[in-house]
Amino acid sequence: MKKIREAIKEDMIEIYKMGYDVWGDNLPYEEYITMCQDSNKYKKGKWYVLEATDTKQLLSSLIVYELNLSENQIVKGIGSIATPLNLRKNGYASLLVKETINKLEQEEKCNNFFLYSDIGIEFYKGLGFIVLPNDSQKYKDSVCMYYSKENDIGSISLDIPDYF
Repeated sequence: MKKIREAIKEDMIEIYKMGYDVWGDNLPYEEYITMCQDSNKYKKGKWYVLEATDTKQLLSSLIVYELNLSENQIVKGIGSIATPLNLRKNGYASLLVKETINKLEQEEKCNNFFLYSDIGIEFYKGLGFIVLPNDSQKYKDSVCMYYSKENDIGSISLDIPDYF
């Protein structure tokens, strides 16, 4: 069995370790962990993990940001989605993204989610995210995508967030 929960302080090094091979930028491991621990960006969000209930092993993680793009709609940004290298391709990140969105839809009535994909768009399209039109894209190397059960791409009346 697996469960999704908010990350606790004791999870953070394990969470940062999940992304080292992708975001480490050839830094020594200790420097990378320190950089993550000191990151103001990481402190602004709420981390979620997918945990194996029997072993308590962390299987995947992500961060959720409050975007404050609208006065009358709750909008979240999802980022830093990572799974340990040896556990990738098992569906853990997909499960975590889907269940975190479900949780936020139910508990916070949030129906608007953005993310920036650095890994290509197909993975997120499979989860229901839509690529924003080219004229809405702000970055060359990262594609902004949107998800909502209620709206299609034509009905987005929100500002497109900067990379978060």
